Amino acid sequence: MLGDIARASLPRIEQIFVNSRACWRSRNVERCLFVVCRRIEKRIQDDNFYVCSFSKLVMIYKGLCIPSAPPHFYLDLADLRLESAICLFHQRFPTNTVLRWPLAQPFRYLAHNGKINTITTDNRQWARVNL
Repeated sequence: MLGDIARASLPRIEQIFVNSRACWRSRNVERCLFVVCRRIEKRIQDDNFYVCSFSKLVMIYKGLCIPSAPPHFYLDLADLRLESAICLFHQRFPTNTVLRWPLAQPFRYLAHNGKINTITTDNRQWARVNL
């Protein structure tokens, strides 16, 4: 279900689960997980290391694949016991970057179409100049 480029660069993928005390507030758990994730990323200086998500609220599955492939690659997605309030799939057709697993959408909190930099740097600057 993966193409040649995806298979050739397939990273080692691990999924871990972290438990917290029932009395902890959800936002405090999320804050702690965010801090732990940032510390891990700062400590591990390896371009091949990437944390997709470290949250009790959001699970992110990344893949360089066609839309029909994720349930065949991540078998838990095909499990009928898995429930989700929302599922987002973003298919990307890169025009100016080499395909890499960390660049596969969705990102940790946001999927975008690459126009964010254009809006920020070009359009807003152009509007300021013309005022």
